[in-house]
Amino acid sequence: MILSFLSFKDNIKTSVLSKRWRNLCYETGNISFKESEYVDHSVSNFFSKRVSFVCYMLNWVSRVPVQVIESFEIFLGYPVGFEAEIKYLIEFSISRQVKKLILDFSSPYWRNTWDRLRYDDFVIELPTLIYGLQTLESLTIYACWFDPSRVANLGLRKLSIGWFRLEKIESLLSRCPLLESLSIISCYLDEIFMLAGQIRELIIKNCIFPSMSCLLNLPNIDIFKYSGNVIVFDFQKVNMRLLKEVYLDFGSDEPTYSTKEAGDILSHLLNDLRSSRTLTVCSYLLEVIPECNDPVDMLRDVETQHLVLETLLHPKEITGIKLLLDHCPNLKTLTLKLLCPRPFPMPSYGGICSQTLWLENISSRCLRRTLKILVVRGFCNSSNEFYLLNYLVRPEHGYALERVELYMPTWLKETERQWAHFGAAMLQSTSNRVQVILHNGWCIC
Repeated sequence: MILSFLSFKDNIKTSVLSKRWRNLCYETGNISFKESEYVDHSVSNFFSKRVSFVCYMLNWVSRVPVQVIESFEIFLGYPVGFEAEIKYLIEFSISRQVKKLILDFSSPYWRNTWDRLRYDDFVIELPTLIYGLQTLESLTIYACWFDPSRVANLGLRKLSIGWFRLEKIESLLSRCPLLESLSIISCYLDEIFMLAGQIRELIIKNCIFPSMSCLLNLPNIDIFKYSGNVIVFDFQKVNMRLLKEVYLDFGSDEPTYSTKEAGDILSHLLNDLRSSRTLTVCSYLLEVIPECNDPVDMLRDVETQHLVLETLLHPKEITGIKLLLDHCPNLKTLTLKLLCPRPFPMPSYGGICSQTLWLENISSRCLRRTLKILVVRGFCNSSNEFYLLNYLVRPEHGYALERVELYMPTWLKETERQWAHFGAAMLQSTSNRVQVILHNGWCIC
């Protein structure tokens, strides 16, 4: 019972507790082998360390007495020379009727996308037995050859595919009727990419779309997350009222469209996803949506109650921030996730500074009626941060605001922390109706 609640790494440590515990760790139902925890790639003999790591995995599974395991994970980047050993380990997990299987053979030196990868970068092929493994509920396969058309796991509920040239995915979805979560990471996709099925969660990250478009026929989707280049999404037969969470990040590569074209595309995308309860957008979106043909009329009201802005708080983003706030009449919580926290002023842009922009008399509906909580992650009390927060906290703007939570970065020096405390005190003095809480640490993931 104790072992079942521990991570695999902590599980191993229990073997030194006493003689009785020496071999109990082999009875755990959750096995995880991570190269990063055993091999330091910066040392000269890292290859011999990899050999020892593979031997360690083989020795471990040879001592496992249980016949059924919950999860089995292998993280080994570019395992050339270890093909036979990896095949044995995968077949071991199949023989133990594994429910959750993670096979990650992507190299830590690869870029985030498929770009520049070659076919010989993939040396592992899934064993045939895995295609019909009916106990499997969750499968993650990165940089591993497999045939999507052969997958016939009736009980599969979660699938994550990465670093793969993915073709004919519709045949895979049709063979997995219970599939609820699909993640596609750093893949090269079909010329015409279309997804249809009963999926509830869809995550697409850093993929190449040759046609620069994606057609989605997912009537039950409630979580949609996309990171990558700007592409055109066509949502068909999607019940947008079910949307719980949307995440949009278009900052991974050089923009494919002009600023105006991107503004039009992303404004239409926001309109399609406007019913999401939680909406997270990136700094690039904040920059370009004001550049579309007619941003005020083109962008419809968004029904989200929690808006997360991943922002640099650059002056050229502020018009986009205002635009979104103006179109979120039901907003209850606003989170600012500062991507590059800095305890010093940022330069003005085009002769316009943040102070000038926020001194304009603008009061969004959510500020007057619904916005109760403001969260800032990465608070340093830079001038851009203070101008924005001071605007939102002032009684004549944030009528409904009740609480402001500020999270400082963990790396701040003592003088910088004092400056952040001073900024929090200044904000508190701005309004006696709002409670300002300063937290001592936040780590950027």
